Amino acid sequence: MNSPNAQLRARPSRLAAAMLACALLSPAASFAAPPATVATCDGIKEAYQVLGAQCTAAYGRIAHAPANAQQRLQSYRARIAVLEIFRKALLCNGMYGATADAQRRFASGEPGHLQAIANLHLAMTNAGDPIVPPLYTAGDLGDVSVTKQQCK
Repeated sequence: MNSPNAQLRARPSRLAAAMLACALLSPAASFAAPPATVATCDGIKEAYQVLGAQCTAAYGRIAHAPANAQQRLQSYRARIAVLEIFRKALLCNGMYGATADAQRRFASGEPGHLQAIANLHLAMTNAGDPIVPPLYTAGDLGDVSVTKQQCK
C-alpha cells in the first residue's frame, strides 16, 4: 500500500519523465521561432524547419546557367517550388502574428522571382524545348495555401 509520502515523492519523477518525453519527442518545436524574419531558405528554416529544408532542397536543383532543355525544365520547376515555399512561409508568418511591414519586406522579392521564372520560360520557348510548361504567374502564386499545422 502506498503511503501519502510515497505518492508525493513519485510525482516529481513522473513530471520530470513527462517533460523529458516532450522535449525528446518534439525537438523541432523547441528550436522553431516563428515568424520567419529573413527571406532566405535559412531564414525560413529558423522558423519553420520542414519548409526551410524543402526550400534548401528545391533551391539546390536550380541551375543558374542551364545548358540544355533538361536543366531548364528542372530549374523552372525548382524555381516555382522555391517561390511557393516562400509564399507558404509568408502565410505562416501571418498566422504567427507578423506585422504588415514585416510581411511586405518578406514578400518584396516575389516580383523578381516571378520575373526569373518568366525569363526561364521564354528561354525554353525560344530554344524550342520539347517540354515547356504553362507560364507560372502571380495568379498561380495567389492560389498557394497552407494550414497552421503545415507551418513546420
